[in-house]
Amino acid sequence: MLKTIVVFIFTTLIATLLVCIVSTQIVLADVQSFGLNVTNDVRLNATLDDLIGLGPVLYILISVGFLIGFIVAKYAHKYIGGNRTLWYVASGCTTFPITTYIIQYSMGLTIIASVRTPIGLLLATLCCIFSAWLFALLTTKTLTNNKSGIQNEK
Repeated sequence: MLKTIVVFIFTTLIATLLVCIVSTQIVLADVQSFGLNVTNDVRLNATLDDLIGLGPVLYILISVGFLIGFIVAKYAHKYIGGNRTLWYVASGCTTFPITTYIIQYSMGLTIIASVRTPIGLLLATLCCIFSAWLFALLTTKTLTNNKSGIQNEK
């Protein structure tokens, strides 16, 4: 149980880090499309500022979404069956867009500028898919049959 909690915290931090970096770079690409020069120093400073300013809120959003999604994935795998990893990847694919749409619908705003565009939402979702896959990978319990060397997923 403790291992699962540590892995959950680790993978949600990874998702937050990736989404924050991708989001910052998308916004800076938009700024650059107006003809303004964006140096690497500006990119680095903007990314660090976003990690500090946006990171905690983004971490909460991703954590809540992943918590709900991972619980659904666990019980879907238990009662419906199928590939455990795919259930977790599906939860990573759906929780971030659903969370942003719920906030947009209930508050009338998108708190992360980069997810206002389809490509921004796709890239942020891919970050969450990767993190959900990583969670599934790191929490997989395997039983090794010493005679055959076959690993079975539990």
